[in-house]
Amino acid sequence: MSYLVLARRWRPQSFEEIVGQQPVTQTLKNAIVKDRIAHALLFAGPRGVGKTTTARIVAKALNCEQGRTPDPCNRCASCKEIAEGRSVDCLEIDGASNRGIDEVRELREIVRYAPSLKKFKVIIIDEVHMLTEPAFNALLKTLEEPPPGVVFILATTDAHKIPPTILSRCQRHDFRKLGQAEIVERLQEIVREEHAKAADGALKAIAGAAEGSLRDAQSLLDQVIAYSGAEVSEADVGVVMGLVEGEQLARATQAIIGRDGGEALAIVESLSARGYDLQRFCQEMLSHLRDLMVAKVVKDPAPLLQASRVSPETIRSQAQAIKLADLEAIFHALSRAEFEMRRAPHPRFVLEMALVEAAEARPLQSLEALLQRLSTLEERLLAERGPAAPTGTSELPLFAGASYGLGEEQKDVRRRGARRDDPPRVAEQSAPLQDQPSRPDPQPETSLPPPGRPVSAGAEEGWAHIKRLVEGKKPTLAAVLAGPKSVTLEGETLIVTLENGTPFARSTLADGENRLLVAAAAFEAFGRRLKVEYRFQSPSAAPAVSRVEPPQYSRLGGTQHGPPDPAQAKPDDLRRHPLVQRALELFDGQVVRVSEQQP
Repeated sequence: MSYLVLARRWRPQSFEEIVGQQPVTQTLKNAIVKDRIAHALLFAGPRGVGKTTTARIVAKALNCEQGRTPDPCNRCASCKEIAEGRSVDCLEIDGASNRGIDEVRELREIVRYAPSLKKFKVIIIDEVHMLTEPAFNALLKTLEEPPPGVVFILATTDAHKIPPTILSRCQRHDFRKLGQAEIVERLQEIVREEHAKAADGALKAIAGAAEGSLRDAQSLLDQVIAYSGAEVSEADVGVVMGLVEGEQLARATQAIIGRDGGEALAIVESLSARGYDLQRFCQEMLSHLRDLMVAKVVKDPAPLLQASRVSPETIRSQAQAIKLADLEAIFHALSRAEFEMRRAPHPRFVLEMALVEAAEARPLQSLEALLQRLSTLEERLLAERGPAAPTGTSELPLFAGASYGLGEEQKDVRRRGARRDDPPRVAEQSAPLQDQPSRPDPQPETSLPPPGRPVSAGAEEGWAHIKRLVEGKKPTLAAVLAGPKSVTLEGETLIVTLENGTPFARSTLADGENRLLVAAAAFEAFGRRLKVEYRFQSPSAAPAVSRVEPPQYSRLGGTQHGPPDPAQAKPDDLRRHPLVQRALELFDGQVVRVSEQQP
């Protein structure tokens, strides 16, 4: 007699022998006892978890010669015929090879006849999702209203491929993947009955490779026993399955921890020379890194460890030598590599780059540590400069009068936000022009070079120095600033009266970048912060004044020292009002229309 593989020899023959599917088996047993068995059952779940086996047990329970029972005797002729697959009233059909409409029509003719000897005619269609759409349509009516004594049991690994019209006519039972502990317990029972010996690590490795399928685990055990004989070791399992030795996993991980990229590349070279699957090695490295994570966060990690081929002592020592954040970064790097290796023309190169990246990456620091270092550095710099540090080195506002309109609390926040140890920034900007044709976009903050030697001279000489500095940077701006009518220094304000008041000149001076450049030149020329105020000479009116701080106002339809009267002001005057211009600057907006307020 030919050899019968373990997966068939140890196939469950009763509901109690089915591993890990207690919700399904209990429901079916109760339905059989209470005579509430559905005429169409759907068993859905992954491969090798007991779908077809459960369908056969249901058929035996319904047709056992001892009577309908949840515990078939497995001794009568009916039970034996169903178990051996030769019963005329229990038909097993492969949906993958009998998927057309002709086969379904033939099946409809078969179910028209009553059972020959038994009480129920059970039709088991395996991999039912492989049927064609016309075949499903032909089966639809028979499945909904089968003849008396007919039970359909459909089994599938892809329930989402079955039409909803079929699903709605079936009572669905979902089978789950088996846990590693459940598979190991079953394998231990098989090993004892087969008079063999197997190490716990070997059985765990087999159960892990089976990925929740008991049938796959039994097939792997059968193969390993054939290779090693009566005693199965962990090394035998690694040889048969092509697994990398635990020592190699530990060496590769230690190379990453020790930042030794060359050692990691040497390990890949050794594995490639011996013909190992590098993608599987990457998967095993991910499993080992997962075990290191478990060892760091769990007090008793032994029950949760999966990469059993690495000794617990090695896992414990490596877990103590690496930070959890670094471990997470290494895991993500190798996870990306494993995904890319599936499609890469040179998977080895992808793995090598990932290992070197993981080994050479600098250790990550926590946010709290970085903030602490910044705080310590700031305190040290403040202590070195001392309390007598000049105020001119503080960070200065970008725009003249930028703190206008802020409350005292907001001003205090702005003052505290400026770091005393930073290099000087903008000393002061040119004030925004009142009657500019359009408001320019705000410019980004620009750091200025340290000021040169201050010019101990009057306003005229200082302005000449400013023009020379500006001309070296931007000749077009220097041309607009050339030939002022007068330059006066009133306190901290440099007042420049220009005759060139064309729209082009005004827009040029109002440009954010140009204002920064002039402010920087003024800071270097005079050695202190100054406000630069432009006034334009007009033959028909008093000079148009460009100021920053209220409450002084230009002559725009009102008096020199008071706001204009809205009733007498023109729309253009209102558009150029200082408060309107200030609001546009603060909110980065524009005037759409000017309308008269209704009484």
